[in-house]
Amino acid sequence: MSTDESASDGTDWSPTHEVVCLGDRADAVAADTHLVAVACEFGDGARLTTSSADVSDRSPHTQRVLDAELDRLPDESTDGANPTWRATLPEDADALVGALTVADPEVNGPLGEARWRVWDVKRVEVRRDGRTIYRSIPHHSRFELDASEVPELVDSARDRLADLPCAAVPAGRVATWADGGELTHRTLRFEAGSGVSLAHVRRVAVNRARRDLVVDWEPAAERVEREPNRALRAVLRAVAWTADRLGSSETPPRRLGFAEDGDFRRAVDGIETVRDRVGYDFEIVEV
Repeated sequence: MSTDESASDGTDWSPTHEVVCLGDRADAVAADTHLVAVACEFGDGARLTTSSADVSDRSPHTQRVLDAELDRLPDESTDGANPTWRATLPEDADALVGALTVADPEVNGPLGEARWRVWDVKRVEVRRDGRTIYRSIPHHSRFELDASEVPELVDSARDRLADLPCAAVPAGRVATWADGGELTHRTLRFEAGSGVSLAHVRRVAVNRARRDLVVDWEPAAERVEREPNRALRAVLRAVAWTADRLGSSETPPRRLGFAEDGDFRRAVDGIETVRDRVGYDFEIVEV
């Protein structure tokens, strides 16, 4: 067990890898649970922080595990806002993974699959010698690894994720260019703009003679229709309709031009790399 009894505040957290999931909420939850199990093989302690001390009405089996098999840390040793449980590894690994596993009768909730697992699990950390090697924040879809001291952790994670639409990729930026442009495994940021999810890209046309890229984005209305939960889909439709009426719907730029050939090549190579690493299905075509 780690001698550090406090929940990490994340200020010194520098992950080497992150996990990007292209599936639905259930896929992301399954990936998180698999990754916790993998990290437990390399760690000596773990922390599970929840939104409240009692989740029995949302996941009875999780509450049973918390009460019977894991140790709750005193409130004064944490941030005081959310209850945190400690697992000693390897002996508590099965209990921790069991607490995080979605039981079949509890899969469907008001907002879709595994709602409690997304919103009631605030954070999971697995540690080795006092250093965090895995951290997840499910409601932000953040699943991150620090393999600087345990490089085999990444290969083990990739093996465990093989049956899910999720990929463990290097953390941080993949490419940058002038005027603040940036590409990560999740987003493409245009000059002086905010990042737009690569999951919404349908096609990238590459014009080498003009040194520009033309991006075909999936319309917001189409993204709404892919939401599996009927009630949430209706809400999103109303939001999209209101945004269109007010003229405030997200309309990312389609054309990205480059003054420097080096910037252009870095962007093109980066987009190809990200697509292949993560498994995005957008086309890249030469025009």
